[in-house]
Amino acid sequence: MSPLRPSLNWLRAFEAAARLGSFAAAAAALNVTPSAVSQHIRALELRLGKPLFERHANGVRLTDRGRRYAEDLGQAFDMIDEATSRFAGRNARDLLVVHVPTSFASQWIAPRLDLFRARHPDIDLRLTALDQGEDKVDATIAFGAGQWPKCEATRLLADEAFPVCSPAYAEALAVPEDLRGRDLLHVPGYAEEWDTWLAHAGVRGVDTSSGSFFDQSIMAIRAAVEGKGVLLGRAALVERELASGLLVEPFRARLPAAGSYWLLVSQRKAKLPKVTAFRDWLIDVTTTTA
Repeated sequence: MSPLRPSLNWLRAFEAAARLGSFAAAAAALNVTPSAVSQHIRALELRLGKPLFERHANGVRLTDRGRRYAEDLGQAFDMIDEATSRFAGRNARDLLVVHVPTSFASQWIAPRLDLFRARHPDIDLRLTALDQGEDKVDATIAFGAGQWPKCEATRLLADEAFPVCSPAYAEALAVPEDLRGRDLLHVPGYAEEWDTWLAHAGVRGVDTSSGSFFDQSIMAIRAAVEGKGVLLGRAALVERELASGLLVEPFRARLPAAGSYWLLVSQRKAKLPKVTAFRDWLIDVTTTTA
């Protein structure tokens, strides 16, 4: 064996973390602890002699080299899965590849993976936040207004946006006007922004041009949990933190989100049994959650 060849466990941990966008989500998918994922990735970086992630206080981000390496590994693992399926014949397990935003994968799907596996133990669900092209995925979960003419689109979840923060931070927030001078957490690119919510709540005089900005919701959620400010969160992405008490909703003014979460499937793959099984499961779970 080549002395450079890394452990398969290291590679699996890195590929899952890169695909899902966080060590915690990778740990849930691999049924190990986040600490184990972190140790595997650190060992891999030491073996390669180059960093794969940029580590920040509120999350991790792939380096350019790390992203290319993750894409190559994803293709390699796909080839292994396909080879195994061909060898096993008709009784082989199905692999379902779903392209999904990092935060939704980590915050909404990962906590429910056991429910899907219990219903469909013969289907291996592979979640990826990397854009691998339409031919590489079986389905996509996207947020928007439902305008995807080339796909069969199934509406899964409507959403709401509202301020959330840690319980300690909320002690100084009795009414929305108390946001003046407070640290606001932002996720640029979301249609629901602080100016929109403040107008909805009838509040003026809050400076929304400053604060901390995050590329991904999961990073901003972590900052809010750590008491770094107030986040305009989406219900689907902060439900666990609200249920556990890590975050609270200081005000009772929710803004209907500009879009919904949708399952998108090409017409070519819409009738595949594994795809219909996933779609039916999502419909059942979202109906129960709503």
